[in-house]
Amino acid sequence: MFFHGGTNSRRIDDYLDFSANTSPLGVHKAASKALLALSLDPSILASYPDPNCSELKEVLSEYWNFKGPVLCGSGAADLTQLISMVFGKNVQGTAFNLIIEPAFSEYENALIMACDDEKILHLTLEEKNDFKFTDADLERLKKILSGGVPLMFMASPSNPAGNVIPFDTLVKIASECEKAGTVLVLDSCFCQFSEEAEKNVRKLIERYKEFPHLIILNAFTKIYGMAGLRLGYALCFSSDVYNPLVNSMRPWTISTDAQVTGTAVIRSELEGAPWQKQMLKLVKEERKYIGDYFKKIGAKVLKGEGNYILLKLNEELQKKASDYAASQATPAKKKAGHNGPKKQALVNSDDDTPSPFSAPLCQALALSKIVIRGCSDFYGMDQSWYRVSIKNHEENSQLIKALKKIFE
Repeated sequence: MFFHGGTNSRRIDDYLDFSANTSPLGVHKAASKALLALSLDPSILASYPDPNCSELKEVLSEYWNFKGPVLCGSGAADLTQLISMVFGKNVQGTAFNLIIEPAFSEYENALIMACDDEKILHLTLEEKNDFKFTDADLERLKKILSGGVPLMFMASPSNPAGNVIPFDTLVKIASECEKAGTVLVLDSCFCQFSEEAEKNVRKLIERYKEFPHLIILNAFTKIYGMAGLRLGYALCFSSDVYNPLVNSMRPWTISTDAQVTGTAVIRSELEGAPWQKQMLKLVKEERKYIGDYFKKIGAKVLKGEGNYILLKLNEELQKKASDYAASQATPAKKKAGHNGPKKQALVNSDDDTPSPFSAPLCQALALSKIVIRGCSDFYGMDQSWYRVSIKNHEENSQLIKALKKIFE
């Protein structure tokens, strides 16, 4: 079973959700205006969507100054599945599809649909290095690539650690993949929250002819607050990777409203909209605000650059959270004559299904109607690791207030 942030809280009223890494500024203003215009004159929706997404691709190419082909999909997860089904199937002999872990579980989920479980290999970065990609990991990667790797997934900034891979290291990784004929998918869905990560993407684009097997993945979900509309795209560094993908796509994959809205957002950014500058400022300030509190109580906080924080609680803090959850939870009482549905809750029930949301701090914060992401289902992590998204200051203050109840 695969768990995601934002899944549980959607089913529960009045919960403050720090489990999903969505925009702390909400929906991009240009997206809101475009959707309002569509609602006032919905006649455009009577026709089929543009199957080529021509206008959207044009503005995306201009935004990234990208001269290669652009592929649009119904969110980054949709494109991840498509890429896996095209390049990750029929793995034979000593070859494996590869994921650099810890990582977004949809990479594995998509590959499971394309190949046998035994043909998925996980290169797990080490906790002692704060899950950063090191020279030793590069040597491990070279050995794996030598056995044959049709498809490889990695991210920068990574999820959940938020680590940005240095540009020189990215070039080395992409070069090794080229030597091996490996299609490398670089998930950059969080790159616009980091000046360094975005700069690295743009520098790779400048050298796109060197890496024909590279695909850079992005989406409107995180930075523009459009998770519900489902719109993602892939910058394909050659027709060799683009053509098999576009020929395998479902027709009319991207709806008209998604195309119109996405185009409006990118045009707004090209015109110098302050959205990303405001976002970077807010995330930087609020990341420090939340991180400083966790450091103050003795938690380990990784220096990530996404719109989220990865942290680890020591044994003493885990016990405090567990004790608080146990002391504050009220056992449900059976009411005679009532057989209706129960109100769903995030606090542990009798259900034995393992869930990262059963971690002590998740349980303790749930009593204050706050949801965070436990990380025990990520490779290389256990229940002591947590991911907390960054929201606006008012909401972050509510989180800190709840944490003080638990730890102070």
